[in-house]
Amino acid sequence: MNLQSRYLVSKTLTLLAYIVLFIWAILCLFPLYWMIKNSFEPNKRLGLWPPAVLPIWDSLTLENYRSIFAKFPMFRWFGNSLSVAVIRTFGAIFFGSMAGYAFAKLRFWGRNGIFWTLMPVMMIPGMVLILPQYQLIRSLGWIDTYAALIIPGVVGGVWAMFMMRQFMHTIPDELIESARIDGAGEFGSFLRIVTPIAVPGMAVLGIFSFIGNWNSFLYPLIVTKDKMMRTLPVGVSMLKDAIESGPRQMGETMAGTTISAIPMILVFLFARRYFLKGITVGALKG
Repeated sequence: MNLQSRYLVSKTLTLLAYIVLFIWAILCLFPLYWMIKNSFEPNKRLGLWPPAVLPIWDSLTLENYRSIFAKFPMFRWFGNSLSVAVIRTFGAIFFGSMAGYAFAKLRFWGRNGIFWTLMPVMMIPGMVLILPQYQLIRSLGWIDTYAALIIPGVVGGVWAMFMMRQFMHTIPDELIESARIDGAGEFGSFLRIVTPIAVPGMAVLGIFSFIGNWNSFLYPLIVTKDKMMRTLPVGVSMLKDAIESGPRQMGETMAGTTISAIPMILVFLFARRYFLKGITVGALKG
């Protein structure tokens, strides 16, 4: 095969790859598009068959959004979810970073033993812990409280510690030793030397922690019974039962799910460059 033939084969394969990726992207984005489109469509149009793939611009309306805000405490649900996600995210960054620094840079008796004892905790399915968590929350009298929604996950768990430990291993020990020689204590070294360097790792941890806490459904469902204490994912799941079923009211459900998805879309748009780093953090030396 001559050079020109190889060039044509390479270009053809590249074109095919782009076509496949384009089709895959369309298939992945179509449910999001369909949700947003239907949230602005009048309910009477959602029962038509065959459904219209493209929106009819003259018929788009905000009635579905006005309806759910009038019927349900959407602002309260949104505020609950935002409070829980933000506080838990900052807690995960703070405690996870300090624990990761300790396991990566400090020398103390039993460090490796403690670390490898904690690692199997990551293998335990979350569903296994739901019942013990509920029993503990109920015994403390925290049902339908912000303490139940926030405190159990405010430290970020073993995953946050492991992720930051892997990132902390990339920070040269010489920088920390220099700070110690200059008279800085461990906490001073952590704040002045380690924290500025570890900002990318903290950002990755914050992104995934926020997404996980915002989308959390089962745990908030079992520790809250009062409608005003629901988080947005739990509240939106209740729309289907609270609203009369059928296409006549489906637009309101689509509007609720769109509102729930907005923070995730914004997080991705403003922090997409950190997602690739999140894929490689676990592969760092350690």
